[in-house]
Amino acid sequence: MKKFIALVLCMLTLFALSACSTPIYPGLPDISENPMKGIEIYCWQDGDEWKCGGTEGTNRMKTDEEIRALQVVTIPQMKKILEQKGLTDCFSVILVDLSGDEVVYLDVEENMTQIATLEMQLGKTE
Repeated sequence: MKKFIALVLCMLTLFALSACSTPIYPGLPDISENPMKGIEIYCWQDGDEWKCGGTEGTNRMKTDEEIRALQVVTIPQMKKILEQKGLTDCFSVILVDLSGDEVVYLDVEENMTQIATLEMQLGKTE
């Protein structure tokens, strides 16, 4: 009986250690700790809930296919991902509308309040 308990405890320890060593970050690709051009968090409303997906920053607008291919998470999930990766000070929120056939980028000036609210919910530290 003692050998069985010891075996079970060893297996539980191995499972716990393997779970900690392989973090999974849905919603963000494998991004370095300090990405040169920051992180772009694309946010859109899905019914009453905000959804988002992130990618490494670039100097160009993403294509419809790139935005629609993002791994989708909720705002609280993305906040946790950003905190775990230490990226709460280097992201920007981009509002898009995915309800039609084409991705529509929403005007920054008209949506400044919503962008600020989402940045706060995502844990922006700057």
